Formats: sequence, structure tokens, C-alpha cells
Amino acid sequence: MHIRFTKPAIWAGEKLGLLFVLSLAAVIAGTGLVALYEGTTRFMLPFTVDDSAAHVREVVAALRQAPSMDALGDVSAELVLMAQVTSIERFAESKLPEQGIYYASMAETNQILMVSHILLGVFCLLVGGFQFWPAFRKRFMRVHRIFGALYVITAPVSVLLALIYLIYTPPHYIYAHLVAWIALWIFGPLAILSIVMAVRAIMARRIHEHQAWMALSFGCLIVAPMLRLNWLLLALLFPEIDQETLNQVTMAIMVPELMLISYGLILANRQHRRALLRRKVSAVAVLCRRWFLSAAPLWFGLALLVIAINAAGWMFANGTLSLAPAGLIPGDLTSAEKAVFLNHPWLGTLLTVCSAAALLVGLAMFRRLLSAQAGKLSHSMVITFMATSLLLAVLFVYTGSEMGLVTGLQRFSGGTTYVLAGILLGLLSLFFLSAQLAGHAGLMKESLVFVLATLPFNALLLVFLWVAHGMALPAGYLSAGQGYLLPAGASMALFFMAMFYVVYGQATREHG
Repeated sequence: MHIRFTKPAIWAGEKLGLLFVLSLAAVIAGTGLVALYEGTTRFMLPFTVDDSAAHVREVVAALRQAPSMDALGDVSAELVLMAQVTSIERFAESKLPEQGIYYASMAETNQILMVSHILLGVFCLLVGGFQFWPAFRKRFMRVHRIFGALYVITAPVSVLLALIYLIYTPPHYIYAHLVAWIALWIFGPLAILSIVMAVRAIMARRIHEHQAWMALSFGCLIVAPMLRLNWLLLALLFPEIDQETLNQVTMAIMVPELMLISYGLILANRQHRRALLRRKVSAVAVLCRRWFLSAAPLWFGLALLVIAINAAGWMFANGTLSLAPAGLIPGDLTSAEKAVFLNHPWLGTLLTVCSAAALLVGLAMFRRLLSAQAGKLSHSMVITFMATSLLLAVLFVYTGSEMGLVTGLQRFSGGTTYVLAGILLGLLSLFFLSAQLAGHAGLMKESLVFVLATLPFNALLLVFLWVAHGMALPAGYLSAGQGYLLPAGASMALFFMAMFYVVYGQATREHG
């Protein structure tokens, strides 16, 4: 017997969704104002100051000699704001001030591209978040449409300018190096694609689909603001860890963070008080559903492969990183993971068993849900899935915490990958349970897809470590941690697939 959503639950959900949308919109708009100031001052130096590169070198040298807010302000107002929240030493002693030297000395073409990208992108940051405010959209529909039209013009152009800039900019000139360069080549085209699909959807009067695509585009466009917000949040949580290490951690969590922000915007704009409306299912969704069900043996085969990789790393190698190719993981990250498994002999077996049960049962439940057999999910299946996934979440967090985060780049992101997977798995599993108790089949499938996107992270990490090994990365990138950081970020790449499911899934099309 299912428990339907009660009015208090719906009211609380709406208020929480509104708080999320307005908080995100205000914060991103604030970063837009900062970007506007930086674009009209710091990035305009080459056009307003003779020999701007020499000027910036002098300013950075003065900052290094006597760190102060005034000296940091001569480098960047943005760095001053972040230093005020954390500490002057964190940003004055980082590599961020030197980044300004490159901005001032790069080719004029790059300078024009960067300034144009910032000034056009600022509009998306200032108003983009407020487009997802349901009450504002309902009351000021004309303004919403005007802002939307400007958004779909300025955002793609801004992204294209950034991509052209990347063509002329080697990855080692970017603060986060190769991982940021690749990430921008993923999020940029995805943002443009999402806007194109959103325009097509609204022209066909598929408003529900239009909202989902626009939410995905906005999530892809706020990479730079979220990077800086993550610096601040992590600096407050881990004040003892230096800026360069926190930057590595930030890049490792970017994919699931941005995809879940997009999903949060979609959830906040659903009308849960209205009855579900049966709309014609998208042809894409019909095709994918048929393909997924017919290929079920393949998915279970891949699940068994994931389980085998997990077992090899956790049970027989005292840590997955021990199976990684040599040279990709400098420092003692591998030994830190190995020490955790050696100190807890039971951990590898328990991780393997729980991940295997959660993955296989989760796939079986998702198959039934896609076959319109939501009522045939047995209590034993749900209980087994919840028990193993929640226990697995606790074990992931514990493993990552035992590995630790250390000052400097000895371990790069340390146990961040485990901790992140644990937090995501725990929250998404609870979300699935709430949807199951409410009898909401659409949300059950959505939440389950995100859980299934999280579970293979360990196996994907090892696979991508070997892929990175095959890329033969330059020694400079390896010493900067890119050999581990790229696979760590890619281990959550299935979240992109989860978001595509959300766009075309039942819950989006029938939300009211």
C-alpha cells in the first residue's frame, strides 16, 4: 500500500524548492556582478595600460613580498572577496595571482576573446537563475520570454568564444590544467546543445521538456562560478588544506554537482499539486526504453564486470589504486588507500558484497519499473536495495575519511572520491525510498537512475586510469596530478546519462 504525497509534504517541498532556486539565483547573480567588474577592469588592462604584463608582474611581486588585502586588490578584486571570507594567505600564496600575468601577456586575439566571453556570459549569470522562479515566470511571462530570448542568443555565443579561446590556449596555461580544459570542452558543447533542444521543445509547445533542457544548459554554464564557490566552501570546511589541493578536489566533484543542480531546478519547477497528465511519450524515450529492455543481458553483464573489478581491487589488491598503472598517481595516495584495507581486513569483502547486491537489485528494479511493473517490486527487493546501498554509503564515507585529505599535493584529492560517492549514494537512496513510499513511479525511476550512475564509480575510476595511461600524458601534467584527477572526475560521468533520462523521462512529461 502506497502513501500518497500529503499536502504538508507538498507545501514543504515547494518551499524548499523555492529556497533552492532563489538562493542559487542570487549567489550566481552575485558572481556575475563580480565577473562584470573583473571583465571591465582586470581583463581590460592590456587595452588600457602600456606593458600590462610588466605591470602585473610588479603587482604580484609586491604581493609576494608583503601580502595584504590592498596588494591582493591590485591583482584581483575577486581574490579579495574570497580572501575576506577565508584568509589572505590562502589566495595570496596560491598560484592564482600568477594567472593574471598570463592574462596580461597572452596574444591580443585571446584577450579579445576572453573579455567578450565574460561580458556576454555575465547576462546569463545575472538573470539565468531567476528564469526558474515559478512565481516570477507566472506573473511576468513577458519579461521571462524577453530574458529567455536574450539568454539563447548570448549564452551560445559566449560559449563559442570560450571554445575558440581554448583552441588557442594550451591546457597548462589554465589554472586547473588539462582537467579544466577537457571539462570546458564537455560542458560548453553540452550547454549549446541543451539550448538548441530547449528552443525546439518550446516551439513544439513541449513546455515540460523545454524547462528540463534549460535547466541542464544553466547547470553547464555555471562551471566557473561553482568552481569559485567550491573553493570558498571547501576552504571553510578544511581550512588547513592549501588552495591548490582544494582546486583538485573541486574539479573532481564538478560533474555530479552540476548535474544535480540542474536536476534540482527541474524538481523545483514541477507542479506537484496538480494531477499527473498523461502526455504522449517522446519518440526518443520509446526507442531508448525498447533498446534498454532488449539489451538487458548486456547491462547485467556489465554489472558483473563492475563487480569483478571491485572484487579484484577491494578484496585481492587492498585497494583499487594498487591495480592502476605506475606513474599516474604520484605521492602516497595509493599507500593511503592500501593502509585502510590492511587495517580493516573485513572492509574489502563488505564493500564488494554490498555494491554487488545494490547494483544487481537496482538494475532488476529499474527493469521492472520500465516494464510498467512498479507494483511488482517486492518488499524484499526494496529492503535489500535500501539496506545494501545505505550501508555501502556509510562504508564509502568511512573509507574516504580514513584515507584523509592532507596539505599539499601528496595525495591530491585524497579520499574525496570515496566520500563523494558515499554522500551521493546515501542521499539518492533516501530519495528513492521517499518516492517508493509515495508511490511515485516517475520519481522512483529518476532517483534509481542516479543511484545506478553512482554505484560503478570505483570500477570506472580504474578503467579511466588505464585510459589516461594510454594517453601518455606529459610529465608536467602528471606532476600536477592530472593523471589521477581526470579519471576521478570521469568516474561520475554516468550522471550525464542520468540527466538525459530525466529530460525525456515520465516524471518530466507528466508533472502536471
